[in-house]
Amino acid sequence: MTGTVKAVLFDLDGVIINSPLDLGAIKRELFGDENVYIIEGLDSLPDNEKSEKEKILLERELQAASNSTVNPDAEKIFSWLEVNGLSRGIVTRNSRDVVNVICKLHGLEFDVVVAREDAPPKPAKESVLTACKELGVTPEETIMVGDYAFDIEAGHLAGCRTAFLETEDYAHLESGEDFWIKSLIELIGIVGKINSGSGVISK
Repeated sequence: MTGTVKAVLFDLDGVIINSPLDLGAIKRELFGDENVYIIEGLDSLPDNEKSEKEKILLERELQAASNSTVNPDAEKIFSWLEVNGLSRGIVTRNSRDVVNVICKLHGLEFDVVVAREDAPPKPAKESVLTACKELGVTPEETIMVGDYAFDIEAGHLAGCRTAFLETEDYAHLESGEDFWIKSLIELIGIVGKINSGSGVISK
């Protein structure tokens, strides 16, 4: 893939922030089974049961969000993106309410946020395409950054470059990413090199 990078989209939890969200415990509470993806599991339930369990999920997510911490590299990469005129956004399977709490708590700002209420969530491509459309960029001008296979799959399906961030929770998953990084700071070199090769000066 060739061309200038104009926007970087990030997954939220595990990439920009870390929270004490125990997904295994939530799955057991909601479904009695850890081998279920939460959103997909909820979608398979009758409406009344789905509504009740969505409330439980949101309560657990908000509790975790209130105790979240920011990736120490986030401020530096955001500053670099801003200096170089690149947009930044969040594409998450989290609720928008959770994203709002996290952003307010940590003073985070993004040019676009696509939460699970806004579009079919990752690994579906629609969430990424929605973010690109709102930013006024093409997928080819965008990098999707995440710490799980769903992030990479959604990015690829949408036509973006992708970067897999290795974390304590998820080691390398062989998810077919374009770039494999161990720190968000590595994006500076990656995007800078791409844009320098495209005739765009990156500071």
